[in-house]
Amino acid sequence: MPLEPYEIAILLQMYNEQIIGHRGYTSLQIVRSKINWRKIAMHYRVKESFDTIARRLVRRRFLSDDGKSLAVLFLDKFGVDFVVGYLQENHTAQKDLDEILSGQKT
Repeated sequence: MPLEPYEIAILLQMYNEQIIGHRGYTSLQIVRSKINWRKIAMHYRVKESFDTIARRLVRRRFLSDDGKSLAVLFLDKFGVDFVVGYLQENHTAQKDLDEILSGQKT
């Protein structure tokens, strides 16, 4: 099952904000704030909550909650590998996401 565009946006933002591995060990609320979840959700018209999407990404091993039932969240090795590969294939992806978050792209 391929990732939805908003799931890719979450992974890209977590990578951009360096929420990676155990040194990126961050609470769910702080992750939601740092990645600008509201702007991503508004742009992609996401009906699901961030918790639901995060849980799905944890199950698919892109993110890890370190067995803490989503109390903390960080980008796992597979997630980092995905983001690096995605950015190599889509050179403008980060620029496009920055435009979405700044409100320049509709």
